[in-house]
Amino acid sequence: MRHLAVVALALAACDPVAWTTPVSGESRMLLSVWGDGARDVFVSGGSLGGTPPAVVDHFDGDRWTDLAPPTQSTLWWVFGLSASDLWVVGEQGTALHWDGHAFTSFPTGTQATLFGVWGAAHDDLWAVGGVPDASSVAIHFDGVRWSPATLPPLGGSFFKVWGTSARDVFVVGQLATILHYDGSAWTPMTSGLTKSTALLTIAGRAPNDVYAVGGQGIAVALHFDGSAWAPVANLDVSGASGLTGVSVTAAGDVSITGLEGAKFRTANGKWVDDSLISTQADLHGTWLAGPEDIFAVGGNLNAATGLSHQGVVAHYGHTIASK
Repeated sequence: MRHLAVVALALAACDPVAWTTPVSGESRMLLSVWGDGARDVFVSGGSLGGTPPAVVDHFDGDRWTDLAPPTQSTLWWVFGLSASDLWVVGEQGTALHWDGHAFTSFPTGTQATLFGVWGAAHDDLWAVGGVPDASSVAIHFDGVRWSPATLPPLGGSFFKVWGTSARDVFVVGQLATILHYDGSAWTPMTSGLTKSTALLTIAGRAPNDVYAVGGQGIAVALHFDGSAWAPVANLDVSGASGLTGVSVTAAGDVSITGLEGAKFRTANGKWVDDSLISTQADLHGTWLAGPEDIFAVGGNLNAATGLSHQGVVAHYGHTIASK
């Protein structure tokens, strides 16, 4: 028994918790990641207006599988109620549902890009998007079809939607927009930011524990305590040029990612800045199963059309299989 314990400790020492890149050099940009446990992780993306097919990959804890979504439209966001009830949305109003075996395409009534999707139940989902600097769009799924939803008008795009329940839903977007839905009406919230600031992603774990991140040139990270939005306490993001991803576990662990490899995480209640640790790719989305199991996806967000976006999956934790 003592010998086995020594072997186990030796193996653990050889596989420390660290940042690695199990996926790198992907020709398409990887934009979003969502998981139903550490052994059921999905990433989505595409070529951002180019012709190669979109990408949805699945990681089962041992290997990566290309699920070959039936579209060339870049898939900007992935969200699931389970590994067999998954939605991905993207360019040209694309909305695909994955049932664990195959994709089904649903008409959405819009050609605008859908940048975000979230739902409280299989018959209560929201998707948001629009044309940046021009117009916004929001649609709702009732279990059968997607229909237009009426939200306060915005002279720009909505970017993400997230909530804790059917009566507690948030939307963020351009012009420092934060909207809240209480089950009957949408109400604008005060973010404390100038209208030149875009909020790109929102996530949390409770009505009084929500994070929103964004900014371009100057990163911003906000927290909502149930009463008001304020800068995240004890988190210095002054070195980041923009934040694009945030994920929160039920236990309160947080991961925030952004441009040029920005990577912030909580550990034992304190913030850790891993931004100088490889990779320095633009990280657009993040998801964590726990404080030592974080996924972040991205690539070269500004690659010219026709050039490789060098898509990447970064992982914090023990080493996992490469694609």
